[in-house]
Amino acid sequence: MATGALSNYVECLISGGYRQQNGSICSPTLTILQDRRPEFSLRTGVGQEVFRAINSLCRTYCDQSRSSRALEMVIQSYWVECYEARIASIRIEYPDCTNVEARMIALKEACSILGWQEKELRNRMAVWRGYKEVKDSGGWASLIFAGSGVYRFCKYRIGFENGLTTRLRHIAPSLEVAADTLHPGWRDLLRIIDQSGPRRYTGHPHEWVTVDTGPALPLQETYSHLPLPNGFDYQFVEDCVIDQEVFGVEDPRHEPGVDPDLCQICKEKQSDNATSNYCSCFPNLFGCVRCPSPVQIFHTASGKNNGVVARCPFERGTAIAEFVGFITLGIDGMDVMMGGTPERPYQIFQGHLGNFTRFINHSCRPNCQFQRFYWRGVERVLVVSRGVEAGSEITVDYSDFYWRELKKNCLCGETGCRFPRQGDIRL
Repeated sequence: MATGALSNYVECLISGGYRQQNGSICSPTLTILQDRRPEFSLRTGVGQEVFRAINSLCRTYCDQSRSSRALEMVIQSYWVECYEARIASIRIEYPDCTNVEARMIALKEACSILGWQEKELRNRMAVWRGYKEVKDSGGWASLIFAGSGVYRFCKYRIGFENGLTTRLRHIAPSLEVAADTLHPGWRDLLRIIDQSGPRRYTGHPHEWVTVDTGPALPLQETYSHLPLPNGFDYQFVEDCVIDQEVFGVEDPRHEPGVDPDLCQICKEKQSDNATSNYCSCFPNLFGCVRCPSPVQIFHTASGKNNGVVARCPFERGTAIAEFVGFITLGIDGMDVMMGGTPERPYQIFQGHLGNFTRFINHSCRPNCQFQRFYWRGVERVLVVSRGVEAGSEITVDYSDFYWRELKKNCLCGETGCRFPRQGDIRL
């Protein structure tokens, strides 16, 4: 297999881990089928309540199956460690026994207990050793959230000799950040092998900055070099907050001439209720069940301080997130996003609150762009992908107006950079 194809397989495995972390992992418990089976008959029709019940049942067992599969891989990985420890014990108990003989004794002991033939156990061991290598390189989180695709990787050793373990070691802290903050109870799965422990990372997923040299750092620490009286104080919010002192109870993003029930692009009906919404312009953000965006804050090596890295690929045209912050007006000399019309302007200020889009850096050759979109008659500013690969930094063009007004230097490093001046590093 070509190196490029192997690299893609490696990224697919890692991306699958981040996608899995957007799902559900719970401590598996046995569920009695008779107690969970909804009472219905297809011959009499399926009403809304019955359909709701069967969907809940499906979700319950899908989550439980995923948890059971993760637990199975944990035990199988741990079995390999116990197998090697048993071989060492046999060598101590029988000093004249060679390593090969000790392995055969341990193998036969296992086969007699498991009730398997040696060939069957050897085939399984090959996969289990792969699980252990994944765990040893990327930590337990990399194995538990790897998903079903990890079996194929381990069975056929895809990428193991071409950088998989090195890549896993590099991103192990970021995997643990995502696991701890999105699934606080995931370590309960390790209780069965007596290796559970407290969370290392708490709070919001983006309150941690991944670095190349070790564990992730608290976001505030990465700005300790700045002379801020109260330190770096930033609040993560899901939606924009309106400055009531400026706008009162009115949302300045609302456009009176826009039909709140009709999409201005596709002309389909818009609704916050997923069952009633027919607009599919940005289906991962609006009129849907919204999941966390698979991105993380990371410390750049180019002098830009922090940036945002994509942990999964984003196809061209996919909305990565909404640009969220404090809706106000009248700020000068600071980073703001201008919105509205000349008659009804407003500013989105992310100085003290917002989401991860506040940390997206500029590039003169960006892989994303800002795009305005009306949802339910309210103007939204979105970060839309131009085609972003997993592991790439997410960048946008801040515009010529931004650079002229703030007179900062550009550190994008791209050929043909428009503003290669020296100056202050962006906060």
